[in-house]
Amino acid sequence: MTAAAVRRRLRTPEPWRFLVARLYSRIVLLSITGAVGYGWAYAGLTKAPQAGSGWTALWLSVLGATVLMKVSLAFGPVFVGADRMFWVLSSPVPRGALVRPRLFGLLAGGAAVGAVWPAVVFGVVGAVVPPLVSTVLGGACGLAAVAGAVLLQRVRVRPQGWLSGLVGLSVVALLVPAGWIGVPWAGSVGEPGSPVAESGSLVAESGSVGTAGEWGSFGGGVSWGAWVVASGLALVAVASAQHLRRSDLADGAALAGVARVSVSWFDLALLGAVLAERRARAVGRVRSARLGGSGGPDRQRSHVAAFAWTDALRLRRSPNAVLVWTALLPVPALVALGGEPALAAAVHLVAAFLATDRLAAGLKFVCRSPAMRRALGLPDRRLRLAHLVFPAAGAVLWCAVTTAFTPHVSVLNGLVSAVGAVAVVYRIATRPPVDYGAAIVSFGMYGPTPAGLIVQLSRGPALLTGLAVLQTLV
Repeated sequence: MTAAAVRRRLRTPEPWRFLVARLYSRIVLLSITGAVGYGWAYAGLTKAPQAGSGWTALWLSVLGATVLMKVSLAFGPVFVGADRMFWVLSSPVPRGALVRPRLFGLLAGGAAVGAVWPAVVFGVVGAVVPPLVSTVLGGACGLAAVAGAVLLQRVRVRPQGWLSGLVGLSVVALLVPAGWIGVPWAGSVGEPGSPVAESGSLVAESGSVGTAGEWGSFGGGVSWGAWVVASGLALVAVASAQHLRRSDLADGAALAGVARVSVSWFDLALLGAVLAERRARAVGRVRSARLGGSGGPDRQRSHVAAFAWTDALRLRRSPNAVLVWTALLPVPALVALGGEPALAAAVHLVAAFLATDRLAAGLKFVCRSPAMRRALGLPDRRLRLAHLVFPAAGAVLWCAVTTAFTPHVSVLNGLVSAVGAVAVVYRIATRPPVDYGAAIVSFGMYGPTPAGLIVQLSRGPALLTGLAVLQTLV
């Protein structure tokens, strides 16, 4: 038996009409995404880079590569579902031949993401390096990130802590201007008025990269070197796929299956529960902490303080929430400096909501668990307000910090973002379970539309959209 025969046996036959319909939807989504990305990249290529653009582009690239590796390691990156695990482990076909097609797809996907990422960076800071050089170099970095994740999976090393530290360092570097630490190359390619553009040297004392022609030769050598390293890592990763064990292949299968079900059913609660379980298993053991509380007349008040302290302990045991909260700090400023000042206030609101949502794990858990609410013995409203203290404090602090250094965001915008972020998080957390038997209304040429499901899912996002429109008008 060959690997191709095993793959044919595992492949579920589907009518060609289903395949065409699925392919059509994917083409439509890809076309919309490509059109939006093209507009973003074109705006970046026609934008004049400002001082410090090179420094921002560097750390945005480091941040993107680190997040790509973290996501790859979260899923394996090579995983096999339960329906295929028997064939991979028990068939006479070499294991590497069965998992190699998926590995090739992951490597190609990593290279594609790396090649597209410079367009995102250009939309923020402008074209600080030639587009062709950045695309080739980005593809090599994306390929190297995924291949490195496969090698780490093979040797069973989980550097999530180191990667989280690198993400934090990138965020700090984005918040700190390059001139404060004396970086001599923080400018951009051929920046007008720089000594580099006048003398044509590759690196000058004042700090800008040289002319486009010199960057073409220098960047070509760097790109070829990066591709040699990335190709070597990819070859080693393909060779190591033969030695992946059951524990390595099954680690990310559950997460991938839950993510697929959550997206299909428009409910991310299941995915959040699985991620919380994975974090708890990664921690393994924690030290117990006394929550306090008294039996006097202020008993309910002390319970509220204890629940707020519980949220603080929860964040201490899951530092990724604080990391995301911190990583969102420079986002509104990057959008404002990237040539979209009209959208800065709206982006500030959305980023404030995402940052506050990372701090509301306790609120979501209490709202989605009736048994836990009954066991705690307090009224539902008091429980919800007690678990809203920490997210509200985080929202106020986040908005106060970002309003201080974000252009085109006033104090009034910051106030609206803080109140709106807390309100949207509360409405999403207190949303009833989704009723999939809701009414479907036919709108003629648009066909049957699940209007009831849309109304349920709009609880929270509709308020966020309205507040974003208000932010652009303030």
